Amino acid sequence: MTPIAGFGSKRDEAPSQLRATHELQRTLPSKRTQSGLHPWSLVATLAFQLVAATACAGGSEGSPGNTASDTTGATASGAGSTTTAGSTTSVGGTATSASSTTSSNSTSGTMGGSTSNGGSNTSGSSSQGVVGTVGSTSGATAGAGTVGAGGSTGASSGTGGASTDGAGGTGNTAGFNPCPTEAGSECKVLPLGDSITEGCCAQPYGGYRIELFRQARADNKGLTFVGALQNGPSTVDGETFPKDHEGHGGYTIDSDAGHSGISGMITQNALQNYQPHIVLLMIGTNDINGNVDINNAPDRLGNLVDDITTRAPDALLVVAAIIPTTNDGTNQRVEPYNTAMEALVGERATAGKHVVFLDNYAVYSENPNYKSELMADGLHPNTAGYEVLGQAFYGVIGDLLPAQ
Repeated sequence: MTPIAGFGSKRDEAPSQLRATHELQRTLPSKRTQSGLHPWSLVATLAFQLVAATACAGGSEGSPGNTASDTTGATASGAGSTTTAGSTTSVGGTATSASSTTSSNSTSGTMGGSTSNGGSNTSGSSSQGVVGTVGSTSGATAGAGTVGAGGSTGASSGTGGASTDGAGGTGNTAGFNPCPTEAGSECKVLPLGDSITEGCCAQPYGGYRIELFRQARADNKGLTFVGALQNGPSTVDGETFPKDHEGHGGYTIDSDAGHSGISGMITQNALQNYQPHIVLLMIGTNDINGNVDINNAPDRLGNLVDDITTRAPDALLVVAAIIPTTNDGTNQRVEPYNTAMEALVGERATAGKHVVFLDNYAVYSENPNYKSELMADGLHPNTAGYEVLGQAFYGVIGDLLPAQ
């Protein structure tokens, strides 16, 4: 599957049968992480929507221990979580988001395992502000036309290659940067999603945010995270780590009688209270894994993307595909959902919305041994897997961040 990314001037698991598959060619050696992994080349497609997290651990998910002004007790497989800004995760697995209350420990999960949340973010835009379909370049920026090994630069749209630090994609990102440009300033990034955004189930529970922050600081770039929840390490490579996020373990895209969703008040409060420059949305794992009205999951995601781009028209929305699970049968539902996600993002990008698609499924499945090397359980990454995701997100937004 080839990730599509678009960019205009102008919120875990239900598969859809709509996804088109494309072959990704990535052989990009980038920065090495502490685990020795290379960051992956990704594709950016314009469009955006939020999706919520799924249940695991025999059908329910816990929370790896978020802290904020409102604290809650232990959940299914974590140490408790807390929220602010009008949304609270409460003791015993119930979640309250504004006026609606639903169970955050859904029991329809099929993966099993002692996990706390499952979810994924999809995003992708060329870090060079270019357009095109990712190729196998070693460091070129994508542009109009086709880029093969070595890459070439070009104008607004077409097929392009991926640089060593990022992912290329289709769309027109030239001239748009949602982040402040003053030296020493910081770009506010809102991580929005489920337990994968939260950082379950690998200590110190900062998830992909740790590697994303590390990459930014290594390049002397200004980045901070915003959100009502907090978790993660105190420092990363000697730098104070910004713990804020909106990763809600066990959440789906929308709320219903049996599930809590990130759409509605959680997303709206986060956008209003923190006014992020960039939103990293990875949601749908719990919809798909829990068989939550899978056929309509892409429509729910599309509505979430529309809500975000309407409420934050000057922000960049990165919509990330959810990662593969360790269950091949579940993955047959995941892939159509991601394909439909890619298409809906492309439609909104074409309409001028600042939205891009990141194919985290392709980034993960590029490793034939991802089930043993990158997964902590059936749904969640281990430390090495989170590093892969952090590098992927940085490949999309790294060039947009201000210098320190």
